[in-house]
Amino acid sequence: MSHRQLLHHAIFVLRCTVAATLAYLLAAAVGLAYPVWASISGIIVSQEKLDETKNAALWRLAGTLTGIVIAIVVGAPLNALTVAIPVQIAISVAICAMIARRWSGLRVAMWTAPIIYLSHTTEVPLIEAGLWRGAEVMLGGCVGAVIHWLADISIGKLETHVQ
Repeated sequence: MSHRQLLHHAIFVLRCTVAATLAYLLAAAVGLAYPVWASISGIIVSQEKLDETKNAALWRLAGTLTGIVIAIVVGAPLNALTVAIPVQIAISVAICAMIARRWSGLRVAMWTAPIIYLSHTTEVPLIEAGLWRGAEVMLGGCVGAVIHWLADISIGKLETHVQ
């Protein structure tokens, strides 16, 4: 393995670690209820190349928003009718899966909807749970993308300096 390859491997490990940790800490600092989703998003968007990371972050955001909308549109009326959560999950996942069959980048919607149902309570309305989960995912995705961008700038400066 060349020194350049070793450097890129080390930077990948470092930026994933920093993105996960920083996203968690920021989400916890601003009082988000489930900072773990920010941490997970920071890792999920981290890809090999910066363009891939940007693309992953955009699809993650779009899929999360899709899952939030589906969970609220399906869940609000079904909650009013006291339909059980497993039924709400089944309907929402089915709709999200149909959408994901057309646009595979939106697959995250299939697990966003159940997460929203499972994190809302009578004290936390469905729409509020959806908005909070969305905020956690957006924060993590942005942190992951920014960390990757900063890492690329650093690598560029290191490579220029070494030459």
